[in-house]
Amino acid sequence: PSLFFSQSIKNILAGVQEKIPFAADIEITLEANPGTAEAEKFQGFHAAGVNRLSIGVQSFQSQHLQALGRIHDGEQAVRAVAMAQAAGFERINIDLMHGLPAQTVEDALADLQQAIDLGVSHISWYQLTIEPNTVFYRQPPPLPAEEALWDIQQAGLALLQQNGFAQYEVSAFSRAGHQCK
Repeated sequence: PSLFFSQSIKNILAGVQEKIPFAADIEITLEANPGTAEAEKFQGFHAAGVNRLSIGVQSFQSQHLQALGRIHDGEQAVRAVAMAQAAGFERINIDLMHGLPAQTVEDALADLQQAIDLGVSHISWYQLTIEPNTVFYRQPPPLPAEEALWDIQQAGLALLQQNGFAQYEVSAFSRAGHQCK
């Protein structure tokens, strides 16, 4: 969706609002890829009425992003969050994956800590799943062992909780009052 022009998003929202009046506290989320993030677009999306941005970071570590075939690197992910904050977004979600090829507990915790340090209010943290009709399904990469996945999960849950994030859905964690509507 972040590839749309901000005027297009504004037009879509205006058209929807003509048919269905928006509640005063409506949450309008737009998903964004860090590799295509633009400050001007983020400002335009915010001005158009988008009040929550979900940024598909997946990892801040280049080796994991390359393994996933992502078009961005860790620095672009950090810049995308900064652009969203500068554009006025107070409700920002970061999507992060764990259980990535060759990922260690330390790698997974470093990703979570980076997201926490960026000051976001919501983190979607979920384990990589191998889906049919994907490259990983046809050519499965070496994934962490079950014991390592358990260790990652438990350490990550503890880190999130220690930093004020409560789990309210399977993979959704937020600071108080920032659950996705």
